[in-house]
Amino acid sequence: MASFNRVILMGNLTRDPDIRSVGVNGMKVARLGVALNERRRDRNGQVIDTPVFIDVDAWDKLAELCGQYLTKGRSILVEGRIQMDTWEKEGVRHQKLKVRASTIKFLPQGDRLGGAAQQRDQADSQAAALEADPDDIPF
Repeated sequence: MASFNRVILMGNLTRDPDIRSVGVNGMKVARLGVALNERRRDRNGQVIDTPVFIDVDAWDKLAELCGQYLTKGRSILVEGRIQMDTWEKEGVRHQKLKVRASTIKFLPQGDRLGGAAQQRDQADSQAAALEADPDDIPF
């Protein structure tokens, strides 16, 4: 049976990236929280925004760039795949879906930035459109 696992999300960071070193090689992982708005209309035609919170992991060089450039509230576009995170705590097994990022683009912050800050923001966005090499990501 064929399958396809790819997701694209655009939202805002709910917290600063949590950067950790894992494994014997000390590979970096950035744990990100992304908030999205699911917009719909109710029966009366009123627009309702429902927040959706997604956990995202970025690895290796992408993790380092996230730690260097991203802060809470920043808009990002994430491409990656969905994976199941499983752990056991106090004898109880837990599971949660999250996204393993292959690409993160730092989006411009809009007109609220002036001159030099806007140029720096555009440079950050271009520099951070780094794609992870699937061979470098531990599975």
